[in-house]
Amino acid sequence: MDGNSNGINFLIYDLKEVLANRIKEVEANRKRLKSIMESSEGILRAEVRLTEPKSIRAYTDKTDTSKQIAVLAKNSRDIFLATFVRVVPFGDFYKKDTATKIIQKEVQDMTLRRRMLRLMALIPKKKSLYLAQKEMNDRNIEKIIAMFTKINVSPVTISKRHEAKYLKNLYSFLL
Repeated sequence: MDGNSNGINFLIYDLKEVLANRIKEVEANRKRLKSIMESSEGILRAEVRLTEPKSIRAYTDKTDTSKQIAVLAKNSRDIFLATFVRVVPFGDFYKKDTATKIIQKEVQDMTLRRRMLRLMALIPKKKSLYLAQKEMNDRNIEKIIAMFTKINVSPVTISKRHEAKYLKNLYSFLL
């Protein structure tokens, strides 16, 4: 995921798959890479990259590069989670029609249900959860997101073009 306006990149990948591809590319140290690959079974790796000065300044007031690196390294876990939570909502990912059915079944409050469905429809149009929230201009957006979390459904849905019909909540892999 690449934030086009906030200077933040997220990489989430299967570590075993990356190492398997690396073995194909490199002949040197094959035995060592194979043993590392075997021990990386089931590991989902996540990285966040702060790519612009404004994104770095959000987490440190230092101006010297070496001091910025020290602060960012010390607080890397908190920075990752704070940034990740803003970009990736909590909940399982479904196709839009399935998510709509779950919302209609689980959410009794008609107004809240309507707002949740509107947010879910705006995300693909705006290409961003943040921009969709901004477009809604709802002062109770936290309540809407909290309800998505409560029913364990992400407002971001899986595209029609993708074969996957369900993706488990990404936060379940961060333990």
